[in-house]
Amino acid sequence: MIITPDETWRWSFDERRQSLVLDLNDNMQFASVIPTKQLTVKSSFAEDFSVDDSSYYYHFLECLGEFPFSDPERVQIVLNAIAAIRYVKPLVCQSWFYKDVGLVDEAPELGEVFSIITEHTYGDVMVISPGDNASLCIVISRSIKLDSDKTLLQCSICKLMNAKLLPYQAAVRYLSKMA
Repeated sequence: MIITPDETWRWSFDERRQSLVLDLNDNMQFASVIPTKQLTVKSSFAEDFSVDDSSYYYHFLECLGEFPFSDPERVQIVLNAIAAIRYVKPLVCQSWFYKDVGLVDEAPELGEVFSIITEHTYGDVMVISPGDNASLCIVISRSIKLDSDKTLLQCSICKLMNAKLLPYQAAVRYLSKMA
């Protein structure tokens, strides 16, 4: 079951857990998996879940519609994406981890899903803040291994050069050529 946003939802920072949380009601909280070091806020605050947040919520749910996620997984990805849009510090691209596929000629669309390829694996990301040269993305695959020591888990936030993004529809053809 997909939960429906309402006017009582509030973002806050939980000092005890050192985590960004979304209070959904008196009995339920969503804790973001975004590391504290990536957040712009690291102390007590409270902000409403805005109309823009609700708009992102429904848009991102729609963008994930064709993917085989359970409803709780969809909601977790979407809420972490919204948290990142609102509260993540500007990130630097770590382009050396990803293969340059050069198939994106213009800025991607908000919510568009792409595959990315590393030396070790490939995985899927969703664009949550498009840019002309680089875009902020959320990992929607279970994990993406970057090197022998570093792995991005589902809901990790990363900034990627658009030249590293492989359109999802072209990924099967591209990856079959590599095999």
